[in-house]
Amino acid sequence: MTYVASPKRPIGDPDRALDCEEALEAALKHLSENETLTEEDIEAQLLQGGLAAGWEEAELKIAIADLRRNAALGLQGLSE
Repeated sequence: MTYVASPKRPIGDPDRALDCEEALEAALKHLSENETLTEEDIEAQLLQGGLAAGWEEAELKIAIADLRRNAALGLQGLSE
């Protein structure tokens, strides 16, 4: 199972979503090194690791979508 850092803030804290995205981003860097994993495999491992770490499924899915959007914007040269 992929390690994902546990939440630092309680549910409802406005910064929790950013913490979730940062935790997944760190795990994603590690998973991306494995060239045999598909995008679906990576997402499944992020979800599994995130749930085990104490994140809610809904916030994990939002953070994964945000990471995908940020990656797409970066590929287009539109990121800050």
